[in-house]
Amino acid sequence: MKERRQFRTVSASLICCAALLSCPLLVSPASFAKQKHDKKEAAAEAAVADGRMPVYEPGKKLPKGMAESSVDITISTEPTRVWNALIKFEDYPQIFKRIQTSEVTKREGDLVYVETYLKPQMFVKNNVQHTVTNIADSPRRINWKQLDGNFKHVDGSWELFALDGGKTKLTYTLHVDAGPVVPPSMVSFFLKFVQNEIVKQLKQYVEKEGKPQQASKVSLRSEI
Repeated sequence: MKERRQFRTVSASLICCAALLSCPLLVSPASFAKQKHDKKEAAAEAAVADGRMPVYEPGKKLPKGMAESSVDITISTEPTRVWNALIKFEDYPQIFKRIQTSEVTKREGDLVYVETYLKPQMFVKNNVQHTVTNIADSPRRINWKQLDGNFKHVDGSWELFALDGGKTKLTYTLHVDAGPVVPPSMVSFFLKFVQNEIVKQLKQYVEKEGKPQQASKVSLRSEI
């Protein structure tokens, strides 16, 4: 019974982690989160100053205990439009259903620091998470890293590839170290389910945003 209860708890945490692009921090009070965020942010800045990327590279050898999960999706619009949606962090609540608010707290060159609050949901409440995102490789790749949370490490990346017909292949990768309790293979299993949900929400949003502009072009041609 104890093992089953522990399994459900870990599973719920993993799902919440993947669903919001990084792992949420359960906060009480908020001042504690801010203090912890400042320390993590300083560490991230130091790492970048040393010339290290803030994430692990997909497909490369990972530290023991680290899980990797990637999903692909084809979006019927060009990479630039997909990229623009991904870097409009304030619009994330309109794209991803589990996010309530998303605010850019600081920009330093190609690094963007974001604070995100989650909507009330089962297993999580009073949630806030902080990430640092590297957008230097425009418009091909976005790297981000969790600055605080329940797990030892969470990072991710979005990779965009141009396809024929003005389409985009999008690859979404996550690296998660949930600690010694859960095997990496099980972590990857849970992550993949919610990653598919995330990329489908992004696809729906981007393709819907592109339709009004296409319709206006058709109307303009008819008037000419």
